[in-house]
Amino acid sequence: MKLQELEARKIILMVMGDKRPLTKTDEELALLLKKRLTKKECEVLNTEVSGKDKEVTMHEQKIDAVRYEALKASAIKKMKNESVHGDFFYTKGE
Repeated sequence: MKLQELEARKIILMVMGDKRPLTKTDEELALLLKKRLTKKECEVLNTEVSGKDKEVTMHEQKIDAVRYEALKASAIKKMKNESVHGDFFYTKGE
């Protein structure tokens, strides 16, 4: 998946909510997601926010429905980890 195809801002807002404003650019957020999540986790979350057919994604990634949901849950758990989600909202100087 290319960085431009990753809808990072939408993914982060879906998982974290909009209680705090995101202070980084879309490109910075996409880089953070690519660094912290596996390719399949990124693909699954991107499918969720973009409205793409999850059956197509499952076929492309060669996974079944159980694995799809496990990847989604794993990605969300990683993103909610305090050391990770702080990266979405703050710059290194803060």
